[in-house]
Amino acid sequence: MESKKEIFKFLIKEFHEKKLPEVVKRDLELPLNSDKIITLSGPRRVGKTYYFYYLIQQLKKKVPLQRILYINFEDDRLFPLRLENLNDLLEAYFELYPENKDKKIYCFFDEIQIVEKWEVFIRRIYDKENVRIFITGSSSKLLAREIASSLRGRTLHYKLYPLSFREFLRFRGIQPEPSIVYGKERFKLKKLFGEYLIFGGFPEVVKEKKDLKPAILNNYYEMIVYRDLVERFALRNTRALRALCKYLISNIGGLFSINSYYKSTERDLKPARETLFEYISCLQEIEFVYFLPIFSFSLKTQQSNPRKIYIIDNGFFNVVAFKFSKNYGHLLENAVFLKLKRSENEIYYYKKKKECDFMIRKSGRWQVYQVTQQINEQNKEREIEGILEAMNFLRLKRGIIITKDQEFEIQEKGRRIQIIPAWKWFLRAN
Repeated sequence: MESKKEIFKFLIKEFHEKKLPEVVKRDLELPLNSDKIITLSGPRRVGKTYYFYYLIQQLKKKVPLQRILYINFEDDRLFPLRLENLNDLLEAYFELYPENKDKKIYCFFDEIQIVEKWEVFIRRIYDKENVRIFITGSSSKLLAREIASSLRGRTLHYKLYPLSFREFLRFRGIQPEPSIVYGKERFKLKKLFGEYLIFGGFPEVVKEKKDLKPAILNNYYEMIVYRDLVERFALRNTRALRALCKYLISNIGGLFSINSYYKSTERDLKPARETLFEYISCLQEIEFVYFLPIFSFSLKTQQSNPRKIYIIDNGFFNVVAFKFSKNYGHLLENAVFLKLKRSENEIYYYKKKKECDFMIRKSGRWQVYQVTQQINEQNKEREIEGILEAMNFLRLKRGIIITKDQEFEIQEKGRRIQIIPAWKWFLRAN
């Protein structure tokens, strides 16, 4: 049997000799020259490995490829792998490239969290070697709180989400330049946005044929929710977990409270309250589901009010919801939330006499957004008064209502409300 050092040597040389695959630029920007350990997490299949390839291609413009060390720890040729085996990694590298011993080495470790106590190795080489370190891991296994604890202030943590609409267009061969909204391709953009809204932004799904997209999404769902949750957190009541996940996905944009859900659950599926709290916590930990709080200066009020449900990707609504229908309004609202979330904004929903879907604080400034399929006579008063009340509360002169394809402006009581088509708003940079 080959030693782990020899296998590491083979993998290092294999990487240096092969041609990197073509990659599409993502909007996320990671620093290549930070002295901190850069950690990147995100759901399975979101494109973390290919994002590493993109970073390596950018780095190759500045340093020789031989000073870049890339290892995918999910490579089956490394199994089984223990902490003591990691000592062989840098030895293998410097035996191959002894001339680089005193030079800066850029280490890209993909899915290293599968090695128990990996952080001990990372802390040691960070402290003792001339290296810059980049780490990826699925959000179910590389939790932000664990990273902060394990690496003890040595890290900058970033998240990679499914594709934004701008990234989606690049994956489909269209450059989302500002002028595109005026050209003949705008008609194609509208059609593509409808596809994006229904099938979401996982890279493989975006590139696949339409009739195969649901099967891929269903496979992702099984992996992310059940394999990650059940294996990672040792959850036992899988029937209750399935029912909870299905309910949450079917009710995106709706209000949720654990007590209300508990009371409505059928007796044979009803878990203990403590179990339900645990499952909700786990879903939030892996960032599969988000619960948006109501805005209030009182933390107690935030915690006691129902929260709005959003999920990591619209495609799961397609394959999991109780009854699939092209519920444009709720799908659009979920997609808007994800776009706002990518920018790490502070986000709430507003509700007093009326309701406004999103109020966010970005760089110390507040913004408000309302989302609806269209403004019509039936909902005009509700949608306009909801955003106006939020604008008045925050003393804002401008608000935005995102719709399917309407575009006009309303001046109301000294306030300006811009109504904009969703496909056009999504082209804006985060």
